[in-house]
Formats: sequence, structure tokens, C-alpha cells
Amino acid sequence: MDGPTALVLPLPAELPGTLAPVSERLTALTAGCRAVYTAAMGAEPEGAAARAELMARLAADVGDAVRVADEPPAGSCVHDAFFSVRRGLGDSAALLAGAVLVSDVLVQEDLAAHGSTLDPDPDNLLLGVTGFLTGVLPQAAKAGPWRPAAPGEAANQRWLVGHQRFFVMLQLLTVALRGLDRAEATPEQEREAVRSFSWLCRSAAVSMRYAADFPPDLYPEVRETMKPPAVNAGFSGLQTRDHLELVTWMRRFRRGGGLDRLAPASGAAVHAAVEHLYEAHVWVCDRFGGAVEPSLLMEQAAQDGERPESGVAAARRLARQRLGHLTPADTA
Repeated sequence: MDGPTALVLPLPAELPGTLAPVSERLTALTAGCRAVYTAAMGAEPEGAAARAELMARLAADVGDAVRVADEPPAGSCVHDAFFSVRRGLGDSAALLAGAVLVSDVLVQEDLAAHGSTLDPDPDNLLLGVTGFLTGVLPQAAKAGPWRPAAPGEAANQRWLVGHQRFFVMLQLLTVALRGLDRAEATPEQEREAVRSFSWLCRSAAVSMRYAADFPPDLYPEVRETMKPPAVNAGFSGLQTRDHLELVTWMRRFRRGGGLDRLAPASGAAVHAAVEHLYEAHVWVCDRFGGAVEPSLLMEQAAQDGERPESGVAAARRLARQRLGHLTPADTA
């Protein structure tokens, strides 16, 4: 696959209210290509040919049926453009299901080409999302060691594909969080919803670590691509509209009383799952020198006269704020 592949995601405001329709669309998508998908996620050299075939099938399925939102290049649109994300209109569950499969192929292709620096993933959290949502597909092949022919290019590719994967996970998490707020749910349904949300949080945390899965000495080169004139000054993950939507639902979940309707064990599990996710963000910041260096956003803020803050300190501060939304009212 030559050049970055655009990932088509639905607009966050149009996401479905539960995971069920996403699972249904994903099951239907994989039903006719299970053998090809299995090969695509498998070992080389068969995997490469199968991935090319699967991507061709997915492109044909989408074709001209997906209308792409026509938006001005400002704010979150700049962020989308940098990470080759486009926003589709129509059946949001189908769009998200298709994005999961496309992301599966892109991540597996990247891992097969460049390897990994991360610890083994015995629970298949990075590439097990399709299997988790459909319950039928096999685990992906294990990645070899990090040995790219062109390390700088590989680091930029990992940063791009890893962020695309993370955006998919943010949308799935938003849907899963909304699915938790069901006053009519039985205790068993509540436990299952919490289990799904917690698993997806763990998977999202691994996808965040995967985006940073290259030697830290290569990060300065990646960082330079995220500065003007390519993007706005202070380029930041806070421009990610998918994260903004998730945080919006965190606030609604608390203010609307949804969190307080959960059993205490369920509420604690949701809080712990999100805490685990934000710990991964701190890990990424620290991996690339954020304990002492500011993020691009904080660097710009300091130039504008605000108090300087390291990337790790900023990540921890934001984590405390976000986790506050998921603290039950009687314990806040």
C-alpha cells in the first residue's frame, strides 16, 4: 500500500447509542470474507496478498456509497487531515465497522513491515477488536522485533497508523459509554456492558502505546512534522473531535445520573478502566521526554506568556479532570 490510506470515520455526533449495531454490521462485513481476513491477519508471505485483496474488497464495498462531509480546514479538520481521517455521512454503525476492518489491515501491514518494540500482547488487545465485537475471528500473527529498513519513515508511519487506530477506539469507547447509561438494564446486562467498556479501554490503551511504538530518539523527527506550516501552532490531541465527544459523554454520564445508577462495583470498574487509559497517555508523554519537555500545545502557550508545563504534568492534570467526570456524585 503506497502512501497513507485515508480512514473514513463517522461524525462523532452521529454515533449509535450502543455497540449492538456496530457488532451487527461488522459481523455482516466479515461473513463474506472470513478466509481472506484470517489470511490477512496471519503470517507472511500470504498475509500481504490477503491484505491487498481485503482492502480492495472494502474499497469496492464503500465505493461511491459513502458521502464525505465537506468541511472547512479549521480546528479538528486540520487534525483529521494530518492523520488522513475523513468523515463519512450515512449509516454511522456501518462506517465505524468498516473503519475497524480497514484499521486492522493497516496496523497488521505496519507491524509486518516494521516490527515492534512493545512487550508481547497475549490478550490480543491491539488487533483483537474485530474478534471481540463479532466473537468469531482468530488472533492476529505476532509482530517481530523492530527492524525497519528506514527507521525515520517507519516512525512516522507508526505514528500515523497508530493514531488512526486510536481514533477508531475512541469512537467505540464513546458508543460503549453511552450503552452503559440504561436505566432498564438488568444486573447481568450492566455487568456485560461494563465488561465490554473495560476491555475496549484496555485495547485503546494498547493502541495509544502502539502509536508510540518506535525508539524515542526518532520522535524529534516525528514532532517536526506537527509544526507550522504543515499544521497550526500548538497542534494537539485536544483537537481530536473523537476525544472531545468521549469527554462530552463522560460529563453527561455524571450529570445525568447514569454513573450513579450503576452498582458500586460497576462504577469502580468504569473509573479504573478509564484511569488505565489515561495512564497510557502519560506513558507516551514520558517515553518521548515529556517529563521535562512541554508538549507542542504547552510550548505555544509558554510563548504566549502562560506558565510553562511539561507534557507529563499536563497529561496528569487532564487525566484528573477527566476522571472527575466518572467519580460518583456522593464520593466526589
